[in-house]
Amino acid sequence: MSADRSTPVLQLDHVWLPLPDQHEVGVAVDVTLRAGDLVLVQPGDEQHEQLLADVACGLVPPERGTVRFLGRAWPEVPPDQANALRGRIGHVLRRGAWIPHLSLLDNLLLPQLYHTRRPYAEIRAEATRWAAWFGLAGLPTGQPGDVPSAILPRAACVRAFLGAPSLIVVGTLPGGLGDGLLVPLVNALRVARDRGAAVLWFLEDDDLYEDRSLPATARLRLLGDALTPLEGVG
Repeated sequence: MSADRSTPVLQLDHVWLPLPDQHEVGVAVDVTLRAGDLVLVQPGDEQHEQLLADVACGLVPPERGTVRFLGRAWPEVPPDQANALRGRIGHVLRRGAWIPHLSLLDNLLLPQLYHTRRPYAEIRAEATRWAAWFGLAGLPTGQPGDVPSAILPRAACVRAFLGAPSLIVVGTLPGGLGDGLLVPLVNALRVARDRGAAVLWFLEDDDLYEDRSLPATARLRLLGDALTPLEGVG
């Protein structure tokens, strides 16, 4: 389902996020993502990135301010509806967050099976198409711990793009975007944005973050205790 372009996809309004167990240290965030936006964020470190992503997805409440997804403030949404809303968020997790006792294929399909009522065959067929898009020779099988490490970032992208999400959160990948992953990822994000998705992309790589060929609508960098727009880079 495409996002309603009249309503922001994600809105963090005067939000203050204390770091876990460090309430005197945190970050101020005031940002709005609309349908089609691509916002690049240089979060400073993994802890800030995880906190920002969790707050955006409604998993952690801010100490101050309001976080809205598709116009709805996360605390005001009943748990079952919040789970359904999170089914409209695709997340390329920084460290995969694979469930070790499930096959990698089951890991890929689980969010759609849990959050939606789509038939299994339909979800698997879509996953097969995305696997080809991201350069995989079919759907990956085997346990996550037994799969070659080069396959895991591509599998994470397949999982994130399933189901035409309204918001796509791309975490910093520890292995980077080598081995030809950058181009299919950027192209997939373009397709998603064209249909109305918004993208929040965390990048530690300075060159890629500042690359003007990435059509970002905003670039934010953690400076001190606030996310600050990068001047002169559109």
